[in-house]
Amino acid sequence: MPARAVPLPPGGGARHHAGVGRGPRLGRHPRQHRGRRPPPVAQAARPAAGRSRGHPRGGPVMARRPTTLRRSLSAALFVRYLGAGVWAPLQVLFFVRSVGLSTSHVVLGLTAAGLAGLAAGPVVGRLADRFGPREVGIAGLVAQAAAAAALMTVRGMGGFLVVITLIALGRGAFPAISGALVAHVGGDDRVAFRARIYSLQNLAMVTGSLLGGLVLQADTRLAYTIAIGADVVSYLAAALLVARLPHLPPVPREHGSGRRYALTDRPFLAVSLLSGVLVMFDVFLTVLMPVWIAEHTEAPRWTVSLIFALSCTLVVLCQTRVAKGVDTPRDGARTMRRSGPVIAAAMLLVFAAAQVPTYVAMTLLLVGAAVLTLGEMLFTAGEYALSFGLAPDHAQGEYQGVFAVGVGIGGAVAPTVLNALCLVAGPPGWFALAALMVTAGVLVPPVAGVAERSRPARPPATVTGTAT
Repeated sequence: MPARAVPLPPGGGARHHAGVGRGPRLGRHPRQHRGRRPPPVAQAARPAAGRSRGHPRGGPVMARRPTTLRRSLSAALFVRYLGAGVWAPLQVLFFVRSVGLSTSHVVLGLTAAGLAGLAAGPVVGRLADRFGPREVGIAGLVAQAAAAAALMTVRGMGGFLVVITLIALGRGAFPAISGALVAHVGGDDRVAFRARIYSLQNLAMVTGSLLGGLVLQADTRLAYTIAIGADVVSYLAAALLVARLPHLPPVPREHGSGRRYALTDRPFLAVSLLSGVLVMFDVFLTVLMPVWIAEHTEAPRWTVSLIFALSCTLVVLCQTRVAKGVDTPRDGARTMRRSGPVIAAAMLLVFAAAQVPTYVAMTLLLVGAAVLTLGEMLFTAGEYALSFGLAPDHAQGEYQGVFAVGVGIGGAVAPTVLNALCLVAGPPGWFALAALMVTAGVLVPPVAGVAERSRPARPPATVTGTAT
């Protein structure tokens, strides 16, 4: 169950942490644009020869077909998620079985590095806003390839800490880069485009994890080395595919918007932190449910595999449909509000599975997983609409990076919170967890409303690019 864009904490779910993170979108502000969508590509007339003002390389400013740009970006992200899927189930075992480190040291190091990596998002996002997400994206992917390749040089604790910190910084930056790319390329349909990418992301991560399973079965230094090589190749292949995009110039600052940094935008930060509370469903699915099934229910352990397969299949098939019509921040806030009670109901179904016989338990677990996945899809659609729509167009990268920090904090603390509430506190803890999900969902619309009112209205988004 793959990935949101942020680092992969040892106890965290991979699906929301793998990338685009945690990548939101949104283009239109006024709802009256629906049904009368402006042309998706802004054509600009330029002389056929000579240098263009503002484009020192010279030549005409060209706008490519939006479908071509989207396919190139989709292919780049699919390849990257495929590599992430191969490596995600291996990272702890590689350091333990191949390098020889203790499990406790590996888990502690990965957790600390993951939290440190969150700081990279806002910084790299601001660079993407200033210089263009294409160039920053290529540089970031190449740097992450080098960091991944350095895994093969790790021989002890010192090297381990250095390399995983570099990798975590790259993962922390990835949501900002991918979010800025989606914001530019997605144009007026950013949310729908991001939903399609999320479906592809799940397909790629699951496919990659199956390949990673072959490495786990072999459990040799050579097999781990091949897996690292595959991860490195995925970074480089993604960089080449991103290089096929035209230059995506920075968006001019909106008139009257002033100079505002995402980290000082308190309503936006509050929305991101509420999202971090709701995103605990990811860790609940990928970490807590396997433990709960194995140790607290009568269901067979292979039910875990059924649940993962069901959840991923539903996301691949239904995410785009669920996100349809979720375009504005107001749409996103309503959808996030609905996700809270749905996630809470799913959690209580999973809790109830511990009180019944085998086949009833299996039924409750599968129904609970399906309901939880519906909550995930509602959350994801709302998250994209809010994080794109509440961000100024000229600062999409920076805002996506900051949004990923809020979501990443939720993913980082989720294992501890879920352990305390579900495995230590007993039934009262489960009901407290359900209440927490409902409350977080209910709070999103008023907080998002404050954030939206602080933003000037803006024209519809367009897809533009400078030929390079």
